[in-house]
Amino acid sequence: MNPIPHFVRTVALATLSLAACNANWSVHPFTANEAVTQSFTTTVPTRVVAEMFNGSIEVITGTDATIKIDVDKRGGGDTQAAAQEDLKNVSVTMTQTGDTVSVIAKRTDARVDIGNSGASASLRVPAGTVLELHSGNGKVVVSGPVGKSKAVTSNGGIEVKGAAGPLSLTTSNGSITVNGGSGQLTLETSNGAINITADNVDVSARSSNGAINFKGSLAAGEQTFRTGNSSIKLTLPEGAAFSFDAQTSNGKINSDFKVTASGNFNDTSLQGTVGENPQAKIVLHTSNGNISLKQSK
Repeated sequence: MNPIPHFVRTVALATLSLAACNANWSVHPFTANEAVTQSFTTTVPTRVVAEMFNGSIEVITGTDATIKIDVDKRGGGDTQAAAQEDLKNVSVTMTQTGDTVSVIAKRTDARVDIGNSGASASLRVPAGTVLELHSGNGKVVVSGPVGKSKAVTSNGGIEVKGAAGPLSLTTSNGSITVNGGSGQLTLETSNGAINITADNVDVSARSSNGAINFKGSLAAGEQTFRTGNSSIKLTLPEGAAFSFDAQTSNGKINSDFKVTASGNFNDTSLQGTVGENPQAKIVLHTSNGNISLKQSK
C-alpha cells in the first residue's frame, strides 16, 4: 500500500476540522473587504482576547498603554455585489471591561458554506499583556515581550518571538515556532514541526507528524518531547545535568553527553543520567525517527 502524501493528508484533516466546526469551505470567485479599527487606553498589565474565523491573528508589542486593533472583514460571493452584501453577515465587536479588551468576529447568519468569508486581526498591545487568541483557519504570530499567552488555531502555524511569559500553543495543522518564553511551555500540533529556543523553561511538546527541536536550557522537573513520525533533537548546555528516558521504534538514539545508563541501553531505547545531581527529567518518545542529545557549542 502506498503511503498517503503529506499534502493530501493535511487537506483531508483540514476538511475534517472545518466539518467539526459545522462549516464548509469553498472558494468563491469574488471577495469584498472592509477594515474595522479601534483603540483602547488601558492600565498595565492588561488582558486581550481575540477570536477570529477563517483568518490570521498578528500581535506586536508597543511602547505605551494603548491597544490598537485592526480587523479585516471579508465577504465572499459568486459576484462582487454578492460578496459586498455578504460583509453584512460578518460581525466584529470590540469591547473593554475592566482590564480586559475583547475583539470577536463571527458570522451572524446560519450559513454553513462560509467560502471566502472571514476576519483577520492585527493588534498592537503593551508589553506584558496577557493574550488569549483563537482562530478557526489561519496562522497566529506574536512578537515582543507579551505575558502569559494562549493561542489556538485549527489550520495554520503559530510563531511566538520574544515572549516574557508562559505559553500554551495548539494547532491542528501547522508548525509551532517559539523563541523566548518563560515558565511552562505547552505546545501541541497534529501535523507540523515544533522548534523551540528558550532558557530555563518547563516543556511539554507533542506532534503527531513533525520533528521536534529544542535549543536552550531546561528547568527542574519533568520535560516531555513526543512525536509520532519524525526526529527529536535537544541541544543543551555542555554542563547540563539531567535524567532521561529515550524511546524510538524505528530510529537510533545518539548522545554527545557522557551517559550513565540506568536501564535499557541499545539503539532504540536508552535510560540514564547525565552529570551530577540532575534536577530535570526528560522524556523523549518517537515512533519513527532518531533521537539526538547535542551539546551547545
